[in-house]
Amino acid sequence: MIVLSVTVSIKVRREIVELADKMVRLGLARSRSHAFNIMIERGLKEVLKEIEFWENVYREVEELKKKGFVLRHGGLTRLLEEDRFG
Repeated sequence: MIVLSVTVSIKVRREIVELADKMVRLGLARSRSHAFNIMIERGLKEVLKEIEFWENVYREVEELKKKGFVLRHGGLTRLLEEDRFG
């Protein structure tokens, strides 16, 4: 399998950079880039679980709409956004 790398420029908190530098110093990563990739990949499992949860929520809401359920006060969107971004 061929792995393609893509260079991106992002801003991260200073603490994240310091953590990456520590990982390199301790031999846990070959470089800052490698350290960031390790952090992303380890965190990816949690992100994938959250995405799956929210996809299921939206799928269930659509099923309820098809069955004629009406959401009172239109609060579902607000509640969902608060949980994700609050």
